[in-house]
Amino acid sequence: MASIVVLASCLFLHLTSSSSPSSSSSSVVEFHVLEELPPGSYVGNVAADAGFHRKYSPRVAATLRFRVLFQSPPSAAGSPSRAAPAAAAGRALFAVDESSGDVRTLVRIDRERYCRRAGRCVARVDVVVQPAAFFEIVRARIHLLDINDNTPTFPLPLVNHSLPESPPGADASASAGFRVPEADDPDCPAFGVQRYLIESVPDEANDVKAATFRRDYRFSRA
Repeated sequence: MASIVVLASCLFLHLTSSSSPSSSSSSVVEFHVLEELPPGSYVGNVAADAGFHRKYSPRVAATLRFRVLFQSPPSAAGSPSRAAPAAAAGRALFAVDESSGDVRTLVRIDRERYCRRAGRCVARVDVVVQPAAFFEIVRARIHLLDINDNTPTFPLPLVNHSLPESPPGADASASAGFRVPEADDPDCPAFGVQRYLIESVPDEANDVKAATFRRDYRFSRA
């Protein structure tokens, strides 16, 4: 008798676990979109990338509805950023179409606002799929791609540096170097400062007769 009870209990547990809805299931999809696109720009489709049209019949797929459950601002780590501006952190950047599952931008997104000088910038958007019989959470990772839209700037427009005259007999090949301030470019490393050039800017006000000369040097990005 005890064996029958145990067997019945195991069978009941097996049937319960097998028939339970896939509430814990989730899919991960990857999207890529350029920064600075106008609001309403297409990012991707969660239904297509999660394979719902292969998983369900056309009749069932037509009944699915999509809703944003959670979204975090872009960050270099690809996770919710504590360092993101307070105003930006609470602002929705993406929306999902309830019927089609299309993900689109809500605003023009400035990548440098969230991922300054970072090579990687990822936002997270969790989309819930309904009705309850087909409940699932699709976790979309949206990679924000950089465009070269910033110009490097120096903290100072002019650098003055004095060089002593070489004494007689000194080695002409010897030279003393000096450091210039680093130019700031908020774009990703691929579009950042690669090297520096020195351009000579002659001063037309030089008094040649008095043998006084001056040269200003402007530093620029190559």
